[in-house]
Amino acid sequence: MEPTLHALLRYSQHDLEGGHRCPITWDLRNIPSTSVRHITSPDRTLSEFELSQHATAPPVTALHIICDLPPEDWPIIAQNENGVTVGNVLDAIHNVLKAQIKQPEWDRLPEKKQSLIGSIFDERWRNADDPRTTWSYGVLRVDCILRHTVFAGLTMAVGSADSCILSLRRPPPS
Repeated sequence: MEPTLHALLRYSQHDLEGGHRCPITWDLRNIPSTSVRHITSPDRTLSEFELSQHATAPPVTALHIICDLPPEDWPIIAQNENGVTVGNVLDAIHNVLKAQIKQPEWDRLPEKKQSLIGSIFDERWRNADDPRTTWSYGVLRVDCILRHTVFAGLTMAVGSADSCILSLRRPPPS
């Protein structure tokens, strides 16, 4: 039996509310525990109970998360010997994307992509609460996903019991 994803994580082909494709909204640049919110109650973050729910039914001990935007050498794997939880999944995504990009990774990028990423990085550090500290951390992997910074949900990969596909979208215009 192939696992099914928890409803909070599941991507939908249909608009759920306000153009969202998933019951939660989360800007991947922010820490999940304080910024993942319900689309129906944007002032409410996920509760500890919701974060502790198994990410799949039946539970799996590892969930490989595939995204077309980051390079292949940035594997996202949520693990928990007691069963991967919603919180494990969100933390795994965040931990991979908050890492600093390494020079060999940067060097493999085409010049045009480096320029786009550089612009995103400049915007991020200039708008930070502490620009100097943010700048000192350098380019992060999250900068490499450019403007597709909003979690749009997961879809189980066809024929795989432990892999899912991460969908991203751009934030709504402010």
